[in-house]
Amino acid sequence: MRKTWLALACGAAVMPAAIHAQEAEQESAQERAWDIEVEASYLLKRGNSESESVVGKANAAHDGVNWRQTAKAEAVNTLGENDDGEEERTAERYYASYKLDRKLADNNYLFNVLTYDKDNFSGFHYQASYALGLGRRFLETPSHTLDLEAGPGYRVECLEPEESYGGCDDKNESVIARFAGNYKWTINENASFRQSVATEVGEDNTSIRSETSLTSKINDHFAMRLSHLVTRDSEVPAGTHNTDQETTVSLVYTF
Repeated sequence: MRKTWLALACGAAVMPAAIHAQEAEQESAQERAWDIEVEASYLLKRGNSESESVVGKANAAHDGVNWRQTAKAEAVNTLGENDDGEEERTAERYYASYKLDRKLADNNYLFNVLTYDKDNFSGFHYQASYALGLGRRFLETPSHTLDLEAGPGYRVECLEPEESYGGCDDKNESVIARFAGNYKWTINENASFRQSVATEVGEDNTSIRSETSLTSKINDHFAMRLSHLVTRDSEVPAGTHNTDQETTVSLVYTF
């Protein structure tokens, strides 16, 4: 009988520790998990003019105890008709970025960010940059977050229209200063608003990328997203515009 009570007492003493260890393990697993979403839209136009547009995007984020990672990839392709009724490509753009933050005390962090932008109708073969610096989360509530960051970097702008994605015979290389801001407003459990702006200031060219989006959940995995992207270069090759804009309505799937 004494052994039975002793076993029960030991079990009662060990059980809270076991439950706590299990909860810690679950929290640790949740911290290691990535938030991944895939976004796609398709527009088919027929009538006085014919065109076909496909937009695909992927976003991934991981927020750990000491490190925060974000990755983004985009692809836009549009086929239309020229004046002779022949099919031709009227838009083709690819974009990718990877950002790694090292969290510090008092909501500060060190960031590293790498970007690659290839727009076959921008006048540049590609634009690539790397920057690092200091950021700070100035606002963090259940509904709002605001990150601001600044730091030096390096940018390569390729002017030679080659077929490869990396090689270039004619390029501009420059030191840049990068300034960025990211704001998120969780309107309610089914809707959220995001605004991100990044500026790279160089000696010969200043580029701006601004993306605004409004997301509305359909269920646990699917959502609709309205987004507006504005990109601008202060100096561009002859025959191209300084500013490009894209507005898309997409279906988003979250893993």
